[in-house]
Amino acid sequence: MLWVANLQTAGKAVSLCPSRIPQRVATVLARLSAAFRCCPQGRHFRLLCWLLVSLLLCQGPATLKQLARALPRRLHYWSLLRLLRAGYWDAADLLAELARAVLATLPPPADGTLYLIADTTLRSKTGKKQPLAHHTRLNQHEPFVFGHSVLLVLAHWGRLRIPVGAVVLDPQRQGQQNIQLRRLLRQFQPPRWCRRVVVLADAGFASKANLRAIQRRGWSYVFCLPRTWKLADGTQLRDLARHLPKGRYHRVASSTPDRHRRDYWVYLRRAELHLLGDVTVLLSKKRRNQGPQQVKLIVTNLDRASATTMLSAYARRWGVEVAFKELKSGLHLGRMQVTGKPGRVVHALLLPVLAYLLLLRLYGRTLDPEQGASLYVLKQHFREEVVQEQLKRTERKWRRKLEQIKAAA
Repeated sequence: MLWVANLQTAGKAVSLCPSRIPQRVATVLARLSAAFRCCPQGRHFRLLCWLLVSLLLCQGPATLKQLARALPRRLHYWSLLRLLRAGYWDAADLLAELARAVLATLPPPADGTLYLIADTTLRSKTGKKQPLAHHTRLNQHEPFVFGHSVLLVLAHWGRLRIPVGAVVLDPQRQGQQNIQLRRLLRQFQPPRWCRRVVVLADAGFASKANLRAIQRRGWSYVFCLPRTWKLADGTQLRDLARHLPKGRYHRVASSTPDRHRRDYWVYLRRAELHLLGDVTVLLSKKRRNQGPQQVKLIVTNLDRASATTMLSAYARRWGVEVAFKELKSGLHLGRMQVTGKPGRVVHALLLPVLAYLLLLRLYGRTLDPEQGASLYVLKQHFREEVVQEQLKRTERKWRRKLEQIKAAA
């Protein structure tokens, strides 16, 4: 009854405290145990399992001390701290390994098309002892903040969102965002059912090196372009967006992943880009009378791509914003108070992504790609399973004691 009361308690920092690692969690994460063979005590893998479980069960501020309270009493705060400080294991490698298992578990799309979405987010910090934090902002309309920049690459089809790569960007390295994106794309191995890969990103990732790397792998892309680019014939995209008469735009309809209709005014042009070859350039705006500052330039190498196809594909980028919201509010991204060295910060920021993949691995076979899955619903299912497993274990324990008492009598 104490477990049920804890489950129904609102406003508590930690609502559940299992006595053992749930069996399904131990089975799913067993493939990651090879990365912890260097631990002489052999406890770091179990601590990782416990830390991921506590991230899924914690309801309040998920600092490391709060997460330690969700663990059994035999495990202490300093043991979690030693796990994060250990430099022999790489959270990014564990993430990639678990992501491959998730992609093999989820039901594939009917057309065999997989979308890769890349974007960055900021997680603000107040302390100054953060080796990877810096003053920056997402765009010119946002205020400057001091925090970490995290690059996330999602695999997407239907309404499913699967993180396949994440990197905490180093502000001391120039061009780190594009360098890390190319590295993640090289390491990504599409599942067997995949027949086509389409990479989606905004103008911050639209470098010629990125687009050429995508083409070398035989993939397609739909990118937003910066206005500083120019076509092979010398036409400046800035001038094209500024001086194109509004009579050249026509209205088209597109669809979002949740099947909502969106209408835009567009101008489509086949063109050639230096080092990239033949592409399709799309000028798009929401209203016919909007000025050139509201015009978005989109480029793709898809064969015979229509305006509707390009807009519908680019609209899928909203999935990464939903994933960032779920990671920050549902899995406490950036809440662990870990400072000092870059490796500790990277471990603390990538563990919520591992917890996200753990949920998808546990319940992936039951998901419908067209319906998608909410992180909060999956967390509730996980908590209910933990409660039921603990209650059954407690019942078996007391039943054995009762049988022993009867036998002794």
